[in-house]
Amino acid sequence: MKEMIQARKEQLQKRGKKGFTLMEMLIVVAIIAILIAIAIPVFMAQLENARDATSVANLRSAYAEASAAELTGTNGGNSSITVNGNEVTVPNVKLESSDDDLGSQATELPFTITKATDSDDFKAGNKTCTFTFNSNGTVECKVANQS
Repeated sequence: MKEMIQARKEQLQKRGKKGFTLMEMLIVVAIIAILIAIAIPVFMAQLENARDATSVANLRSAYAEASAAELTGTNGGNSSITVNGNEVTVPNVKLESSDDDLGSQATELPFTITKATDSDDFKAGNKTCTFTFNSNGTVECKVANQS
């Protein structure tokens, strides 16, 4: 095989033509295919991490709104937030995640997060978050599908 490539190169050099042989081109294409096969799963994992981070950021924002509403006892001018004793409901919290959990980033939230029912999930879409502010200082968040 090596002799064939060398002979072909010599033929091309005698003719004064420069270029790549078919074998060289096939090797380059194979290397590029291997690199793409490695890169796509890594890219997809990073994309999912970004979606989870966006969802967690949106939940933190909803928590900030709910905390303000709970402390003041009013909805702060946001007519969609409802305050009912120690429970504050924040609708239209956009989640971006494409799987059924929020990844490891959900452990960094200052509240515990659960699904309101078994049929609800953390997948992409607008959700309603109900924050419960307990007397012992803990906060629970129930995420439900937007109704």
